[in-house]
Amino acid sequence: MNAEIVQIINEWNPIEIYPLIEDEYYSEIRKIYEIKTNSVEELAEQMHVVFAQAFKKEFNKSIEECRWIAEKIIDLIK
Repeated sequence: MNAEIVQIINEWNPIEIYPLIEDEYYSEIRKIYEIKTNSVEELAEQMHVVFAQAFKKEFNKSIEECRWIAEKIIDLIK
């Protein structure tokens, strides 16, 4: 798994865990890492689904915010 993707997700901290343990989002990041796409839109939608399923009501980020993070990830893996 890419350490830079871990860093991006941890900095985003989508459900605002404080203090954040470095591997808090490990299973979600693994699922995101396994998504094979170069489309920011598709990655953002999949990320939204992954976090919504994992955290239910605790996850309240918009698809727009996911798109911003997806763009960072796509730029990283190009």
